[in-house]
Amino acid sequence: MTSEKLPYGPFMPERSTRRERTGGALGSLVGVLGLTAVFTSAVVLAVIVQNIGHEMGNLRAKVERDQEEIAKLQARADKDQEVTLSLRERIVVLETQLRVGNYQPNYAEQHAFDTGSVPSPEGEHSGHDDDTELQNNNATMRGLAHKRSKRDAPNSVRLPAGSGCCQAGRDGRDGRDGTPGALGPKGEPGQKGDTGQKGDPGPPGSPGEPGTGSSVYIRWGKTTCPSNATTVYAGLAGGSHYQHSGGGSNYQCLPTDPQWGPPGTYQDGAHGYMANMYGAEYETNTNIPFGPTSLFNQDVPCAVCYVPTRGSKLMIPARNTCYNGWSKEYDGYLMAGKNDHPGAKEYVCLDGQPEALPGSGYDRNGALFYPVEARCGSLPCPNYVEGRELTCVVCTK
Repeated sequence: MTSEKLPYGPFMPERSTRRERTGGALGSLVGVLGLTAVFTSAVVLAVIVQNIGHEMGNLRAKVERDQEEIAKLQARADKDQEVTLSLRERIVVLETQLRVGNYQPNYAEQHAFDTGSVPSPEGEHSGHDDDTELQNNNATMRGLAHKRSKRDAPNSVRLPAGSGCCQAGRDGRDGRDGTPGALGPKGEPGQKGDTGQKGDPGPPGSPGEPGTGSSVYIRWGKTTCPSNATTVYAGLAGGSHYQHSGGGSNYQCLPTDPQWGPPGTYQDGAHGYMANMYGAEYETNTNIPFGPTSLFNQDVPCAVCYVPTRGSKLMIPARNTCYNGWSKEYDGYLMAGKNDHPGAKEYVCLDGQPEALPGSGYDRNGALFYPVEARCGSLPCPNYVEGRELTCVVCTK
């Protein structure tokens, strides 16, 4: 058998020429797509700018209408203040005339006070004298208003010289509320308050949907999986030779239909610079712990199992049931290599009702399965018992 290595692949220049032609066509297509994307972006941007301009115009018109309404309200308030001041001044003059005995009030005069018009002292009769007296009263009120604006006490009135008295008038009524001023600037944020007390716990939520995770495990000593799992494949256990100190330390579940690489990538025959894979046998010199069936020197089967709805798996030694919240896949006994063999092996959980591969039992050794016993000392007894075979269970969640 020749050891010459074939090249990975011939050089094919024709593919490079075809790729260059394909690259040119793709470049043109990319250019057209780029121009289309730029044009579309420009149209979208123009529409956005137009919409923004329209919204700004609406906002300006609304602000102008609000300003006009405010100006109208301000003018109305000024007019109301002028009317109020005029009425107060007329009341002061009339009260003064009553005190000095120059005027006799009647119902019509009282009505005039309420409406803001001042009738003549002769009742319903009117004439040139009445008009003259009304003009004099108005002139007097204007003079009083001018003098009141210069005094510190706004509710006192100084009468003209020769009136025969000088008395303070009554306090006027409170003025009307002015129009609200403009909003002030926004204040600085306040300091952060203390953390409140923790609230009461809320009601428990509804149960969640089943998980979508999955898990895979090996069922040692069996060719099938439990009913709640799918058998990926059934095979046979293997590993390094029990007398070899090198190689792998873990057992393997080998399929019964191996596949090989293409010719030229492998070399038949044993070689001293390789690791080795052997089959595995039960080394149970007595039937304990598996009952009346003898498994001594029988070959060990295995099965790879898939659980589609539980994403975690766990092998628990020294128990044959799972803890709360976990589902049991299978239980059995803990197995490993012999304590004084050079080739150490991992601990695995062998099914409690193991099977043997047909046609085996010839004591050809290889990787060996031994039951595991508890030894007291650093392992506390109780609850463990000296020399007792340890159970195990495989659980999923």
